[in-house]
Amino acid sequence: MMELLLSMSTEMKQIKEQSEQQSERQTEELKQIKEQSERQSERQTEELKQQIKEQSERQTEELKQIKDQLKHVKLEVAEQIEEQSTRIEMIEQKLDRQTVEVDHKIDKLKRELEQSKKMTMPLDHAFGRTLKVPAFDGEMSWNYKTQFEAAATSNSAEVLQTIPAENHFNYEVPVSALDLRYGEEHMKQIYRFQLRNRTQQSGESIQQLAQDIERLTLLSYPTSDPEHRDETALDTFIKALHDSELKQSLFLSDKRKLKDAVAYSLTFESAKQASKSDVRLRQVNEECSCQKVVVKRKPQQHGVPQ
Repeated sequence: MMELLLSMSTEMKQIKEQSEQQSERQTEELKQIKEQSERQSERQTEELKQQIKEQSERQTEELKQIKDQLKHVKLEVAEQIEEQSTRIEMIEQKLDRQTVEVDHKIDKLKRELEQSKKMTMPLDHAFGRTLKVPAFDGEMSWNYKTQFEAAATSNSAEVLQTIPAENHFNYEVPVSALDLRYGEEHMKQIYRFQLRNRTQQSGESIQQLAQDIERLTLLSYPTSDPEHRDETALDTFIKALHDSELKQSLFLSDKRKLKDAVAYSLTFESAKQASKSDVRLRQVNEECSCQKVVVKRKPQQHGVPQ
């Protein structure tokens, strides 16, 4: 019996020791698991902090870039506004000068008209000379009408002297004589030749070129359909231009009428001149910037008060 009790006591003691050992192992395992969990939590927290920091830095950099872009755009807009204001001021000054010049020309033409009315008619009839009216170029003053009336009266009288007296009152005879001497029918080929070989002269404006081509077209084809005349004038106008870029642009624009081509050409020239002005202004600004940099980097001389 005693042996049995001792045996049971020993077994219980062993079981207790095993239980304590198992408890210690479990405690140790739990401790390790807890430490691993804490390390993992710290690692995840650190990673999350790093991600938040990087994202914040990226957003800050993006905001800085946006601010720089806005600042640059504001500077460009301010420069463009200043350039446009300067250009408008120059155009206004030019218009003022042109207005004054036009007023002077009008006064001069008025004086010339008064002088021609007083002097032209009496002198021509007194000496019986033949008058020749200069070719009308579309830009002459209104005293051209007075010169033409005087020449017509004098020259018609001269033509009548070549017709027998009995045919003076035969309408067809003097009309044929006048047409033979002053008519335009035999001049058509000459006008057409001038039209085919017409080119823009040095210093000649687009309006002057178009006006002369329109005049030659009307003289060359007086009885043709207006659409045919306009088409001929348009082709001649494009070929006569000396600006190859403008020619190519007109061909691509597919304009159908001369007035549309003239308006397009004037717009093209204005844009081209404005572009050249912008380039020159940009070059001047760059040169000024370079000079400022050179001045800033120039070393100070000793003994010179700053």
